[in-house]
Amino acid sequence: METEKKKGIPGSVLKWVAVISMFIDHATAVLVEGSWSAGLRAVSYNQYLLLRGIGRLAFPIYCFLLTEGLLHTRNVKKYLGRLALFAVLSDIPFDLAFERSFFTLAYQNVFFTLFFGLLGLALWRKLTEEKDFHAAWWRQVLGLGCIAALAFIAEKCNTDYGWQGVTVIAIMYLLRKKPGLRDIGSFIVLYFSSWLELAALPDLVLFRLYNGERGKQSKYFFYIFYPAHIILLAGIRWLIWRI
Repeated sequence: METEKKKGIPGSVLKWVAVISMFIDHATAVLVEGSWSAGLRAVSYNQYLLLRGIGRLAFPIYCFLLTEGLLHTRNVKKYLGRLALFAVLSDIPFDLAFERSFFTLAYQNVFFTLFFGLLGLALWRKLTEEKDFHAAWWRQVLGLGCIAALAFIAEKCNTDYGWQGVTVIAIMYLLRKKPGLRDIGSFIVLYFSSWLELAALPDLVLFRLYNGERGKQSKYFFYIFYPAHIILLAGIRWLIWRI
């Protein structure tokens, strides 16, 4: 007897929305800004903002799915290991695409942000799983301290979204049972990053439509896609404008 499918959209659909919006955002940042550097103005500034606005959909979805992944993963250490591995593998492609340099510490890719965010949540869970009521309060304070420390590290390392990114990940997890507060808190923090992040508000509808299922998806495709697409965009820019 077939299991009845839940209404709503699975995580795989959310990931595709994030991937497509991220590609639009990165293509705009790499190719449109590259054309401007070459003295061409094929795209107006308003059109540029529209495309970058579409790209704002990606990060909140990745944060949301990261917290869902933590709730369902069987091995948090392997999850952290995958994020760390692809953070390193994406470093040179990211620098080539966005910094036009083979290697620089000026800015770090989003995998580092996701890693710090997940590590903070993993430490929170480890510290607060103690059932002793009298010990719970200081464990929670210590857990929040770990998250704050990792947000500080992310900011000092100049990761994509910095402290705001790690904080949003924490909010989405800690307030997961209170979606209204989760959504308000997340977007208030994202607004500190840029007013353009308000373009991601449609994500709130997608979060409410999420049915809690993973959906059909390749385990590593979305990891591989990140460094692959940005090195492709950097290559296209170099072939056209030699920059």
